Amino acid sequence: MHRKIKQILFFVFAAAALSACLDMEHKGKRNDIPTKGELEIAVDLNDSLLFVQLIDRFHDLYPKAHITAKFMAPIALLEGVRDKKITALYINHAFDSAMIDALESRQIKVRSHDIGMGATAFIVNRSNPNSRISVDSLCLMMSGKCSAWGRSNEKLVFAMLKNDLIYNDLEGFYRKNAAQPNGKLSLPKVVQFASPQAVFDYVKKTPGALGFVGSNWIADRGDTLARFNRKQVKVLEVQHPVSREFHLPYQSQVFAKQYPFTRIIMGYDLQGYSGLAQGFLAFCCDQSGQVILKKSGLSPALPPARTIQLEN
Repeated sequence: MHRKIKQILFFVFAAAALSACLDMEHKGKRNDIPTKGELEIAVDLNDSLLFVQLIDRFHDLYPKAHITAKFMAPIALLEGVRDKKITALYINHAFDSAMIDALESRQIKVRSHDIGMGATAFIVNRSNPNSRISVDSLCLMMSGKCSAWGRSNEKLVFAMLKNDLIYNDLEGFYRKNAAQPNGKLSLPKVVQFASPQAVFDYVKKTPGALGFVGSNWIADRGDTLARFNRKQVKVLEVQHPVSREFHLPYQSQVFAKQYPFTRIIMGYDLQGYSGLAQGFLAFCCDQSGQVILKKSGLSPALPPARTIQLEN
C-alpha cells in the first residue's frame, strides 16, 4: 500500500515538474523570459504615442510576449518605484546616484539604458502673434513681473501636465539665466491636466495660454493625432541661452542639443532577473526600436548609420 502511494506521488511530482518545464506560455509572476511571458511596464505620459508603437512592434516580433503599458505622469512613476510597485519603467528622467544607491540598498537591482532624447514643446493658441520666445521673456514670465503677453495683452496662463517634471526644468532654467537668479521664482497662473491631450485642448481655446507638452505629441508626422494637434496650435521657437539662436523641438535640433529644453528618455529594468523587462529594453535600444524612435520624430540614442559609397 505504501509502495503504491509512493509511486503515485512520484508520478504526480514528475508530471508537475514536466509541466513547469513545458510551460511555453511563461505565464505568471517571475515566469517570464526576455521574449515570452507577461509584463506590465510603466511609461511616461509624455512618450505614450511612441510606446504604443514600440510595444506593437515587439509583439509582432515575439508573439508569445504580452506587454501592457500603464501610462503615468513622471512624479507618479517615481513614487511607484519608491513604493516597489513598478518593476519596469520608461521616463524622461535619469536616476541620480543617490536614488540608485537607495534602490540597491533595498535589494533592487537597477539595470538601465538611455533609448533616446525628446524635448518639451512650448505651444500657444494660433491667434497668438508670437512665434518665438526669448530667454529674457521666459525669465520675466517666471519672475512674477509679467502677467500678460506683450503683443496681444492676453492674460498669461501656464498649462502643463499634472505631476510632470517641467516645473523643475523651468526652475533650473530660471536659476541659470535670470538677471537676478536668487530672486523668488513666481510663475503666472498655472493650470494642470491629467493628460497631454487635455493641455492641447486647453491651449486651443485659451488665447493667453502657454502650454508645455512632450515633443512626441507633435513630432511624429506619421501619427494622425500628432498631426492633428500640431495643426491646432502654434509651436514656439525657444532661444538657446548660450548661442542666443532660436530653435524648435524637432529631431535634428534636439539631437544637436540646440533646443534648450531637451529630455533624455531612460529605460529601467528593476525585475532583478533576465525577464521580459530586459528583453523589451534591449529591443528599444536595438535597431528595430531605434528606427521607431526616429520615425516618431524623436532623437534615437544610436542614430542609424549611413553608408556612403564613393565611386571613381
